[in-house]
Amino acid sequence: MSVQYRCKNEERRRAVYRSETINGIDYLEVLEGQLTLEVHFFHPLPGQPDALTRDNVVIEGGVRVQNPPVADVSASDKVLTVQLNAYGDFSAYTLRLVKAPGATRPPDDFDRQLSEVQFFFKVDCPSDFDCSEALTCPTPVAAVPPIDYLAKDYASFQRLLLDRLAVIMPDWQERSPADVGIMLVELLAYAGDYLSYFQDAVATEAYLGTARRRTSVAAMPAWSIITCTTALTPGPGWYCR
Repeated sequence: MSVQYRCKNEERRRAVYRSETINGIDYLEVLEGQLTLEVHFFHPLPGQPDALTRDNVVIEGGVRVQNPPVADVSASDKVLTVQLNAYGDFSAYTLRLVKAPGATRPPDDFDRQLSEVQFFFKVDCPSDFDCSEALTCPTPVAAVPPIDYLAKDYASFQRLLLDRLAVIMPDWQERSPADVGIMLVELLAYAGDYLSYFQDAVATEAYLGTARRRTSVAAMPAWSIITCTTALTPGPGWYCR
């Protein structure tokens, strides 16, 4: 399987592709075995098969294997096949077209920027190392605690809070009244007991038959009081509204 390397300047590539006089490297392929490189150009190479020789191709770079020499080149239409005697290491290399050995300028009618391309020999090689797999741990979902809707007083609220803390904080076993955690539990249980009593009181004072305060009766609509006073003898469970 081959790997393609190309210039990242798309504007430059499009300009050379539209040009009728300037040629350049479209992309480079590292073939299987890593000893053969195929350099693809935008336009056919002039004067084939001797359009470019081994003196016009230079490979630079490398750490362990530096500047591997070119053994032979052959041109066919838009493709220049480069044969090597040895392949490079895992570092980056640059294939460069030069006008003559030791020169820095590309051959005539070749774009200066697109006369070279960077590539890697080992990018498609199997590795003996296992890549670290990304761990996508799902967000833990806390279990919904069962809610005891029959808890209405201080003792039941306190028991409900302690049972919940035993589930989410199993290491916390303190039950001394002097402990800060127990103090907060008792404070919340007291607040719950007070709100529960207030709810019951509101429901009790809302009806004439169960109201215990004169202010509650005075605040009732007149029609509810008239209905109660003119009603017939009430039966069991009777109340006015």
